[in-house]
Amino acid sequence: MNRATSDRLQRTTEVPAQVPWNNNALQYARIKDELAPEVERVLASGAYVLSEDVTGFEREFAAYCGVRHGVGVHSGTDAISILLRAIGLGPGDEVLVPVNSCSSEPNAIMLAGATPVPVDIDARTYNLDPEAVAAAIGPNTRLIHAVHAYGQPCAMGDIIKIARDHGVPVLEDISLAPGTTIDGERVGRFGDFAVASFGHGKILNAAGNGGGIIITDDATVAERARDLATYGSGFVSEAQPVAEAYLGPSGRAWLEPAFNSFLDAIQAATLRVKLRHLDRWLAERGERARWYDECLAELDVVTPHIAEGVTCAYRGYIIRVRDRNRVQAHLLEAGVETRAWYTPPVHLQPAMARYGYREGDFPAGEAFARELILLPLYPELETSQVEHVARTLRDALGGA
Repeated sequence: MNRATSDRLQRTTEVPAQVPWNNNALQYARIKDELAPEVERVLASGAYVLSEDVTGFEREFAAYCGVRHGVGVHSGTDAISILLRAIGLGPGDEVLVPVNSCSSEPNAIMLAGATPVPVDIDARTYNLDPEAVAAAIGPNTRLIHAVHAYGQPCAMGDIIKIARDHGVPVLEDISLAPGTTIDGERVGRFGDFAVASFGHGKILNAAGNGGGIIITDDATVAERARDLATYGSGFVSEAQPVAEAYLGPSGRAWLEPAFNSFLDAIQAATLRVKLRHLDRWLAERGERARWYDECLAELDVVTPHIAEGVTCAYRGYIIRVRDRNRVQAHLLEAGVETRAWYTPPVHLQPAMARYGYREGDFPAGEAFARELILLPLYPELETSQVEHVARTLRDALGGA
């Protein structure tokens, strides 16, 4: 920490009243003149589902990621469940997931009838440990779910090589890292398939729960996913005959039980606008991460390790501290909102008890879950707020 930074942290005047974890209202204020007319246009059109806004966003997001096909759905959970159904996974099939996964991911796998299998993480990047992935592959492994956790891409090169050696496809989950790159190429194009969600706390967020998307170069999988998202409808075949008199011009009918999962037009219109700003927002997030790097340099905390060759979206600024709960409470008392996602680790969640995992099974993930704090980080965060967070954190650590 340089002298100027140290002097700033000593100041006690002009302290921000609070530092919220996120501030969607400020984001909206920045793009209101561009976004509000688009929302009004959709409302006035009366076309709220299956509209040009939806297909337009599907095309634009897929193209942004360098992928051919996009299928918009209601949520990230639906995106995973539908994708698994589309590639034929079900009971008896196993999907590898990071042990620090959001519960939505194993939940979606279980909803599809498959079994989530936790895998330990790299102790520095907090992403899937490729060596642990290789060790976890078994005779029933049908998919590796590679989540780009906390905004940093996984070691996709290593994971894909392992997957190819074992004949297992890879699902990239880019929900927390859209627009980030590996060796200059955006995430979403490295795996066989990718999913994203756009909830209110995501890097690219719509309004409310926001929706989700499946992207892939496989036209057959994309078409199958779209049918499953539309109640399980499809074109009637000779094996499933329906009298021609009953078929409408589309030639489609309900073929199987599936999902009512649409990306709403208002959400799609919102996302189309925000996608145009994403690269700028990522640069601004990186700038604020560097502020944190400087302000926390001499504190007794572990700060983010960004792997070589990747960019990071910083879905929060991750630190690791001893006595996490006490430190987090001290920050909150000073008006600093933080998060501790995702805890407990997947294997210790009550919903996973049926699989018989125990504490000690995944030591890297467990150690991380006991120590992590996600500090606020978003493009509208001000330097004075970062400095307040740093001062408060220093006080919580005993003036270190």
